[in-house]
Amino acid sequence: MNPKSSATTVRNLFGGLRDELRERRQARVAYYDLKRDLAVYRTPSAVNDLLVAVDRDGNTPEAEQMRAILEHNLSDYRRRQQLAS
Repeated sequence: MNPKSSATTVRNLFGGLRDELRERRQARVAYYDLKRDLAVYRTPSAVNDLLVAVDRDGNTPEAEQMRAILEHNLSDYRRRQQLAS
């Protein structure tokens, strides 16, 4: 095995892993930013109004992510209402 080609292969492998980790980190930061931004939509009327707007965007990955976060906000609201009763 050629030492130079072996070193290049290892370097390319680590470079690819580093890039993948960077992309995952950026996606995670974007997700938590979106989650924080949508946290103010907690009541059924507010969530439903925003869901209507999201539904107009179609089935993009971002729209699906927003729906999941809003549905979680709505389930938290219902859980709080049940505890208060």
